[in-house]
Amino acid sequence: MAQKVPEDGWTMQDGTPWPGNNVRDHPGMIQVFLGHDGVRDLEGNELPRLIYVSREKRPGFDHHKKAGAMNALVRVSAVISNAPFLLNVDCDHYINNSKALREAMCFMMDPISGKKICYVQFPQRFDGIDRHDRYSNRNVVFFDINMKGLDGIQGPIYVGTGCVFRRQALYGYDAPVKKKPPRRTCNCLPKWWCCCCCFRSKKKNRKSKSIEKKKNEVPKHIHALENIEEGIEGIDNEKFSLMPQIKFEKKFGQSPVFIASTLMEDGGIPKGATTASLLKEAIHVISCGYEDKTDWGKEVGWIYGSVTEDILTGFKMHCHGWRSVYCMPKRPAFKGSAPINLSDRLHQVLRWALGSVEIS
Repeated sequence: MAQKVPEDGWTMQDGTPWPGNNVRDHPGMIQVFLGHDGVRDLEGNELPRLIYVSREKRPGFDHHKKAGAMNALVRVSAVISNAPFLLNVDCDHYINNSKALREAMCFMMDPISGKKICYVQFPQRFDGIDRHDRYSNRNVVFFDINMKGLDGIQGPIYVGTGCVFRRQALYGYDAPVKKKPPRRTCNCLPKWWCCCCCFRSKKKNRKSKSIEKKKNEVPKHIHALENIEEGIEGIDNEKFSLMPQIKFEKKFGQSPVFIASTLMEDGGIPKGATTASLLKEAIHVISCGYEDKTDWGKEVGWIYGSVTEDILTGFKMHCHGWRSVYCMPKRPAFKGSAPINLSDRLHQVLRWALGSVEIS
């Protein structure tokens, strides 16, 4: 049962006031309920980690509402656990199908096309809709027709909830490109024949490759992140070698631990990292000034600038060459609460319409 907030605010077990009583002015807070200690349920199965996070809030800072909260969660989860996939579910939704994540992983881990998938979107389904659906909460045309059609092109749009993401796609990286095998320029002649046009094209390719190689060579002395790279398995060396420290900080912010986590495609945290040091870094990445002069909200994470930040974020990933997938299991994966009166429904539709105008 939900309790009413006491007049004097919440207090902790030792009697001190809860730091988050003022929702608009409080420090960043992290509380670990279930950590690495291997807590098990009644059947002996190990329980997943459960961590409460509240980002720092201060007057005078633009917190970007849901988009800002999601970006803070992306960073703090990367520092604490760095799982390669994330599930986004709104606070008024719940998991209705225990196998939903497994359904998403079938697409994400597909050996042929899985690496290019940025997210798997599930349709929105609601409880409490009357028999005649007087406010059109089911959105049948959108979820059962339009989204299916988009699934056959580059993929459905992200609708803000019920979505499983690939962490790497949220970092503004381009989708992996499949390398094509080299081909001869002219197929009309036998293999042993070398015509002048082939010779010229080979010479041209050699020149372009040497120029490209010189461009990609980065002097060793500008890498101040070498100490992070040591002892961390799974770092994408290609990304690391092409982006010096200054560019990393401009893109992701000034957190060496978080930057190191972005280079680990298969997830995981650095070996030897202590819980205390990780929690200290986690508090740093949810501070209200962390995103200043970085690419967060512009090229990285949830994109700012629209009331429908979800659609904008999905479009941004598609622009980087990623594909998305629409998954419709027989049993709805997630369910939520629908607007129960005309006023709430009109407000929701107005917000969607305003967001579409902002994006266009």
